[in-house]
Amino acid sequence: MRTALFFKYLQSGVPLVTTLKEYRLAWLSKDSIAGLSACIVSIPSVIAYAELVHLPAIAGLYAALAAAIGYALFSSSRHVIAGPDAAIGLLAGSAILPLSGGDPARIVVLAAVLSILSGVVLLLAARLKLGVIADLLSRPVLIGYLNGASLVLIATQLGKMFGIKTEGEEFFEVVFTVIEKLPQTQVPTFVLGVLLVGLLVGLARWLPHIPGALAVCAVAIVATFAFDLGSYGIALVGTVPSGIPSLTIPSFRWADIAALAPAAVAIAFLAFSDGILLAQTFAEKNGYEVRPNRELVALGSANILAGVWQGFPVSASQSRTSIVDSVGGVSQVAQLVLALGLLLFLFFLTGLIALLPKVALGAILIVTAIGMLEVASLAGLYKIDRVEFGIALGVTLAILIAGVVPGIILGLLLSLISVLVEISRPGDAILRRLVSDGKFHDCRDEDEAESVPGLLVYRLYAPLNFANARHVMTRIRTLVDEADPPVRWLIIDAQAIHDMDVTAAQRFAELHRELAEDGVDVKIADAPRPFLEELARVGLSEEIGRRDFFVSVKKAVDAFEQYCAGRHP
Repeated sequence: MRTALFFKYLQSGVPLVTTLKEYRLAWLSKDSIAGLSACIVSIPSVIAYAELVHLPAIAGLYAALAAAIGYALFSSSRHVIAGPDAAIGLLAGSAILPLSGGDPARIVVLAAVLSILSGVVLLLAARLKLGVIADLLSRPVLIGYLNGASLVLIATQLGKMFGIKTEGEEFFEVVFTVIEKLPQTQVPTFVLGVLLVGLLVGLARWLPHIPGALAVCAVAIVATFAFDLGSYGIALVGTVPSGIPSLTIPSFRWADIAALAPAAVAIAFLAFSDGILLAQTFAEKNGYEVRPNRELVALGSANILAGVWQGFPVSASQSRTSIVDSVGGVSQVAQLVLALGLLLFLFFLTGLIALLPKVALGAILIVTAIGMLEVASLAGLYKIDRVEFGIALGVTLAILIAGVVPGIILGLLLSLISVLVEISRPGDAILRRLVSDGKFHDCRDEDEAESVPGLLVYRLYAPLNFANARHVMTRIRTLVDEADPPVRWLIIDAQAIHDMDVTAAQRFAELHRELAEDGVDVKIADAPRPFLEELARVGLSEEIGRRDFFVSVKKAVDAFEQYCAGRHP
């Protein structure tokens, strides 16, 4: 009995258990091919992403291995592959470098702490069932972030491309340093970098099915072996340890927690936003459902495991997920196969990385950054909504000027402010009667509609709350005062007022009393239940009276016309 209960509890907490219980042997070949394909493609990419966090190349493999295991255990998605990501790596690097003082050992500790912190934030969000928090990252903020992060990423790799040393992570500082040191360009490094970038672009354009990063690394390693590129002054990755590190909780300072907290929250937001969108996309394509809070747990676990395994923050990977889906992957077992492939590489093949020129990693990251640019999306925003375009551009500029984390925080604040402004100034309309059908509509064409003398029909396209109550009541008061002839009945079409808080109810009560003193009767039409319940709670239902509530605007207008004709309803 206890065993059955334990197994049931395990199934509910670890979706992989259910997957393995229902697993079919026929799926194994598909998952194996998918997992190995993703593994082969991911190795050069995750090594490059480690550079963004200023960590040794091997840290990218540690993070990828930890993410694959942690995510596969708890994810409700059968296709998403977790691991290092360019955008997340850049964000992590920009937060860590200022605190590290350039000490490589301290960078390793700070990266691990940041990864664990990000995981804890994600797990807390799951515990509080805050799967909707990712919605706070609006599309304009994401566009602005991706454009800003892409430009910063390109700037940080220019040093590798020109074979010169740069300092810092800020965009303009790095660009000015590169311009200043251009005469010191290491020509063989620059030539190799340009050739590798050209190879990546050419493969993406004409042979998109060939993994560009893998091809570039293979070509660069063969060239190093054949032509001894190191003798030409081209920097190589160098010796990489084999095997895997032991699981350890990094020793940290409490001051580090406070300093890294904003970056941890930003990483959690970005990781979950990308992760849940990716999971839902592939779940819909393959006919199953994902649970947002379960994805929070999976990403949180992946980040915590990456932290204790000497890695850095991770997220969901669109490129690796697409590979798993395209070659027929069926379940989370594909991710376990990927983890097994990484283990074998770590134990037996890390010597290959030592021959890899660093400029190859720079070329991969530059082309990755170019692919991240959302220029078309930014142009689309400009055509659709100038305010959202301004938010996106503001986030990009903030990232270029102040850094990645401040830019994201500014983006969140701008999004929240724009939402508050929109809530505080909701849309409304004066309804007029169409000549053609006699019904009341929001009609702007004066030739098609007519007003009824002495009657004002007002519709609000939003709930009433503390943020917009003063504006709405002032707006109604102004419409009544400016009406000619004077208003005798005010009919409020309340069908869109599906909620009203106490502050708004009190202001509505004050307006009702003022209008009543001025001889204006207030009528309510088509009111939803929540609105009626709030009116009752504040005692307005009795004050307004049952006869002043109507099931529709038409019924209320008919009553007004009867009233004007001398027949009281």
